[in-house]
Amino acid sequence: MGRINISNSRGRDAAVSTESVSAGLKMRWIDMDGTQAETKKILRGTMDRDLEALLEKYGDLEKLTQALIEEDPEIDLETYGSFLKNTARVYIDPNREIVHRIVQKEIVKNPDGSEREKRPRQMPQPNVATEIPLKWTGKKMKKSEVFNKFVFSGKLQITHINGLTYDFLYAIAKELEEEDCLMLVGAGSKGNQPLIFRRGATAYRGFLEGRTQDDKYALILHLSKMELKKPIGEEER
Repeated sequence: MGRINISNSRGRDAAVSTESVSAGLKMRWIDMDGTQAETKKILRGTMDRDLEALLEKYGDLEKLTQALIEEDPEIDLETYGSFLKNTARVYIDPNREIVHRIVQKEIVKNPDGSEREKRPRQMPQPNVATEIPLKWTGKKMKKSEVFNKFVFSGKLQITHINGLTYDFLYAIAKELEEEDCLMLVGAGSKGNQPLIFRRGATAYRGFLEGRTQDDKYALILHLSKMELKKPIGEEER
């Protein structure tokens, strides 16, 4: 459960909750005994027994090949196949030493997949639950227009935390439902910044959708990071 600070068409705001919207599990895997199967991480190799380490030990491929036939030096019977828990990712340099200070870079690509720019990765701060609420931009689009123009990669359901925020969110959902539209919401004082939920996370455009039924409501924040554009024709190039 997350937090979000959002405003309405009257310029009033409230801090409310967000929940991920996920479909229920429709399929589960079981073994021959009917026991629920689960995902496990298994150790399948270590650096001291990989190809590079073995080549350094035996000198050349011919000697290594013979050793693989006679000794199985690539296998550690004591550890290989054991289950792993509480693992963490590390980065190593060409000398196979752990790197403690890394510089991550972003690669910006052109529509054809070619590299356009390489730059240090930005680590923006979250901006959805700050003192400045997400702005009611008033930029509304019909649902059919939005879903044909943007690619959505996720959605969050905005939920109330008490009676006052229930009335607040219900009114927003009702207003959007009556206009049969989705509204663009943005961060920052002008409401023109993308939404960032965690430090260094992907920035999204947010589109707010409202639905009501009797005294129930659903206020859904659709998240998009890609806009569909018509390919450039030969005559336009």
